[in-house]
Amino acid sequence: MSDRFYDAGAAGYDQICGFACLEFVPTLLRMARIAPGQNVLDVATGTGNTAEAIGGLVGPSGSVMATDISAGMLDEARKRLAGLSNVSFAVENGQALTLPDGCFDAVVCSMAMMMFPDHTKGLSEFYRVIKSGGRAAISVTANAERSFYAPIRNAIVRHIPRDTSVPAYRYVLGDQQYLSSVFINAGFRDVETTVEVRQFPFETFGAFFDPIDQGIGHMGQEFVGLPADVRKLVREDVRRALDAVARGRPYRYHCALPRAG
Repeated sequence: MSDRFYDAGAAGYDQICGFACLEFVPTLLRMARIAPGQNVLDVATGTGNTAEAIGGLVGPSGSVMATDISAGMLDEARKRLAGLSNVSFAVENGQALTLPDGCFDAVVCSMAMMMFPDHTKGLSEFYRVIKSGGRAAISVTANAERSFYAPIRNAIVRHIPRDTSVPAYRYVLGDQQYLSSVFINAGFRDVETTVEVRQFPFETFGAFFDPIDQGIGHMGQEFVGLPADVRKLVREDVRRALDAVARGRPYRYHCALPRAG
């Protein structure tokens, strides 16, 4: 997925996706053992939902650096977190952080690692910037078919062959054994994983799809960029897919808890 989709769709992220991702933040931060006074890095903060929660946990004696590769997303995070004095912001690539070694007590990454082209490279960067004895935790979509917008992604690919120059989401992290091995290869030890499932029902098809039709969020931006005839086909494909499973799309996410050092 190109960064331009995230920049353009940042303002609508919470409406179409952020509200669901927020459901998994408490488990993520519990597994990272975020505590008062810590210095925490939030990678791929998006609109700042996770950073906001971290800021409350670490308190005035702690700090949060909220980073994202998308400047548009960080702009939204700044608006959300304007009242928090213990949060700073930086445009950063999670696979090539410009931050010093061993400067954070913990690193978290909420619902983004599956979009990293190289998982081990990203986690190696997390390991590098964590202090000895610190922790990292990530949450990821565990199953492509159970991801929130899988019906839309499947329908688009059915009618428009995917541009192979744009990395696809990599759902292999949903395999707990693979997930643990990636952390271990990056240098972490004592890796723990857990699975949580949520269902998010929609009263009508329009409640689910209208934001996409309006170009809200990165998925909406991708959809409105399609030819009109393809948009019509995609919409009908999605309607049929949702009718087949009635209301709601379950989420399956893994959280991983490694210990550095």
